[in-house]
Amino acid sequence: MTFFDCLPAYILNRSPRILVAFDTDFLRNLDAFRRSIPRGEAFTLLVQIGWSVLVPWFAEELKTRMAQARELFPEARIIFLANEKEALEILKDSAECVWCHQNAFLDPACYPLAADRRRFDAIYVARITPFKRHALAAKIRNLHLVGSYSAREEEYFREIMRTVPCVRWERKVGARLVGRRMVDASCGLALSAVEGAMFACGEYSLCGIPVVSTKNIGGRDLMLPAFSVYRADDTGDSVAEGVEHWKANPVPPQEIRAEFLRLAAPHRACLDDLIASIAGRRVKIPHKLGVRCGLSPLRQLAHCMLRRD
Repeated sequence: MTFFDCLPAYILNRSPRILVAFDTDFLRNLDAFRRSIPRGEAFTLLVQIGWSVLVPWFAEELKTRMAQARELFPEARIIFLANEKEALEILKDSAECVWCHQNAFLDPACYPLAADRRRFDAIYVARITPFKRHALAAKIRNLHLVGSYSAREEEYFREIMRTVPCVRWERKVGARLVGRRMVDASCGLALSAVEGAMFACGEYSLCGIPVVSTKNIGGRDLMLPAFSVYRADDTGDSVAEGVEHWKANPVPPQEIRAEFLRLAAPHRACLDDLIASIAGRRVKIPHKLGVRCGLSPLRQLAHCMLRRD
């Protein structure tokens, strides 16, 4: 065990213990969690769903691994936080499941509101990986890309850099700074066909910029204000048309932000009430539930569960 060896889980409350983790972060690391949590300790685990349960293989993996988790943690209360309402039925026999969209847990204070002057036609904040379908942005002339890639994705990255004429690419922007990049663009892109709720869509809306989005499953549409989303076909021409539409037809940023907050409010209240019912008190909810936010080593020590290997 190294000094900074932490499990991918965030402690929302210590007594009683309430943890939050993404689905595969927990379910694919069951042995590590078992070594880190004393046997017999009762705790609650909130599990965010990072992909679409409408994909059969993913739903089956969740069910299979959750059955294993039940055997390892019979004392635990495990609750799925679903982005798609369909998950309530699909996962009902595996664990408790509540409809509680992850984009409701973005902190509005982290995101400035866009002004009139925009440097870029569009911005796409997305890991550079095939399911994000960057090639659909190939006909946008003034594009800002923000996203990293792994060693196994390097060939894909190089192909995208050859075929998508982005004006600027940044590999990584801190969670507290990404909003400053978004307000420099006329719109944000959401081009995947399948994924989870996509934090970037909520971030675009909090910054008050409209979105060009393709048809998708996973939950991101739930909190996109209807008046600020252009539904593009799966072609470069259609995506580029969407960008030009928003350049020619701007929407007041404060209206986009206000509608997003209205859509997010019942989901935020759902989690606030759920946690309060477990903890016996109101608990402050961290930005993005504290999960995968680039925690510094100091905050890791404060909030993450150290392994006991």
